Amino acid sequence: MNAFQNPLVRIIASIAVGLLLIFYPNAALPTILFIIGILVGIPSLYTILFYLLSGDHKHLPFPVMSAILLLFGCSLILVPSWYIGVTIYVLGGALILIGVYQLLYLLTLKKTIKRKAGWLSYLLPVIVLLIGIEILVNPFSATERIIVATFGAATLLYGITDLMYYIRLR
Repeated sequence: MNAFQNPLVRIIASIAVGLLLIFYPNAALPTILFIIGILVGIPSLYTILFYLLSGDHKHLPFPVMSAILLLFGCSLILVPSWYIGVTIYVLGGALILIGVYQLLYLLTLKKTIKRKAGWLSYLLPVIVLLIGIEILVNPFSATERIIVATFGAATLLYGITDLMYYIRLR
């Protein structure tokens, strides 16, 4: 079973990422991109080295995907500034998807258990959705620090909301 299928792992991860982004906004994005670069690059490097050292080149094709992922991982580590610009759009889109998902989840939950959710349950996903729209519409008007802190607050809010749902449904 995948660890991220466990709701508690997702809740703890989103709260931790939210706190990291709020308290260390200047270092958060480069650090996250560096970690992703390492997590993508090391397994790819291992696969390529295993292929080269195995000596069985006739029966196995060269791991092209591993080479591409290794280059991607190295570029994340060496040129994080380009990815930071792209990441802002990805983060805004992710917040929009998360807000819509939570609203749809609440509506489905309302039909399934035939019980009304409080207005606070709808307010938090709407706030997350609006923050995502704000980031996509105006990504570079605010500084990177404000955008990252805003995304961190929304991610923290998402984790707290999921924790509330988890406790309520247990």
